[in-house]
Amino acid sequence: MTVTRWGYLALCCIGLLIIICVVVVAKNHSPSPLTSGIRFAGLAGFVLLAVAAIMTPWSREISHTFGTSFTRFHHIFALGGLLAITLHPALLAIRLLNASVFIPRFGSGMATLANFGRLSLILLYVSVAAVVLRRYIPKYWRVFHALIWVVLILGIIHGTLIGTDMKNQVVFVLFNGLAIVAIGAFILKRLKGRAAPS
Repeated sequence: MTVTRWGYLALCCIGLLIIICVVVVAKNHSPSPLTSGIRFAGLAGFVLLAVAAIMTPWSREISHTFGTSFTRFHHIFALGGLLAITLHPALLAIRLLNASVFIPRFGSGMATLANFGRLSLILLYVSVAAVVLRRYIPKYWRVFHALIWVVLILGIIHGTLIGTDMKNQVVFVLFNGLAIVAIGAFILKRLKGRAAPS
């Protein structure tokens, strides 16, 4: 099987989103290359994870459009997003020489919301672990894997409140739009699951 025209169009759109991330970071570059890396990793990681989540209701269509199994295609984006979003705090920890950036902080009001990114990283790994351990928890792994949508919501809140690049109007609209589409994909997936014959 080969990639269809719609498949190439979709790949170009995804590539364009990554290019926008590069351009936004480069245009408003940070004094430290490490800081620029932190920003790009956060943006690219969110894009890749959102794309991986958005495609889930269309497993058959994905397989036909991209000429490969849905699982393989989905995992390419999921693993890419996992790597990038892990680099986001890892590079920050290196810059600050402080590993506490991985530990969730709960306080009051906006401070808690702003640090939702730390909690989302933990939930992301729980979601990934559910896939790895699905043979051992066949009845529950999908529930834990669905935490990816919680990760996206917490991530967009975190980015909107303290992300340097979310002040850019284009980035703000695109990324919040991606989050909304991802939530829509979750709802559609649930509706398809209920409509499927038992």
